[in-house]
Amino acid sequence: MGLTAQIEPTRACNLHCTICMRPYLDRPRDNFLSLEHFQKICDSVASLHMYRYIGLHGWGEPLLNPRIFDMVSYAEAIGLETNLTTNGTLVGGRVAEIIDSGLRQIAFGVYDQKLFNNIVPAIKELIEERERQSRKTPRIYLDLTIYQRSLHHISDSIELAGDIGLDAVIVHRLFNAWRIEPAVKYITPDEEVRLFSEIREVAGSSGLPVYLPPRHSYPCRVVRYSIFIAVDGSVTPCCFLPEYCLGNVLETDLADILATECHRRFVAKMAVGTVCGRCAW
Repeated sequence: MGLTAQIEPTRACNLHCTICMRPYLDRPRDNFLSLEHFQKICDSVASLHMYRYIGLHGWGEPLLNPRIFDMVSYAEAIGLETNLTTNGTLVGGRVAEIIDSGLRQIAFGVYDQKLFNNIVPAIKELIEERERQSRKTPRIYLDLTIYQRSLHHISDSIELAGDIGLDAVIVHRLFNAWRIEPAVKYITPDEEVRLFSEIREVAGSSGLPVYLPPRHSYPCRVVRYSIFIAVDGSVTPCCFLPEYCLGNVLETDLADILATECHRRFVAKMAVGTVCGRCAW
């Protein structure tokens, strides 16, 4: 199993989602990763031979970066498989670019039923064009966030995903260990048990693959299977800690960054960390 290097193409975004911690980050929020810097990062990632995937996402909307599909093409050309997570609002009119770039997977990140309804036409267009060209990629997923306000819409969203022909649904818990907004809360343990049971029933009847989040453990699966590289090249063990800097891959080789005592100490003390100790993602 290969690991994933998550690379943030931009921290700019065209939405202001209530569950997003982007507005609370100290670093500049509207900068873009250049193609030159992306290529340098990818070369460093590829040299380790343990990373198989490049995840193009972070605390901004990837499709705002004007070189995003050049990035996809470069990563694929050097043997790294690419996936991208988008809010879906900028997909319309770019369907041909998405398919022709060689992108392996695209996930539509949704936390609100109204947002999902608004991007359904773009998702359908992408699915139809992929079928028209008899392509197998990109695989197209719905990425759903569970929290109190979405609790009663999750099953409906999964049914709709099946109706329009999505390949699978990925469900994950809300990350709000930073207490971004008091009103944005995760559901109770009992509610989660009931919801997961309901989701399994809906998935079983529709035949649509649905991936539920596993039980949380330390060191968590995010840190075990991925590394996050922010738009400025800074490296952090987790995408939810974008300002916890282990080093900068534009200045230091990634292998040297991962070998630091700082990284080992972080992994060893995750369970009692200020943020990680409260995280159940």
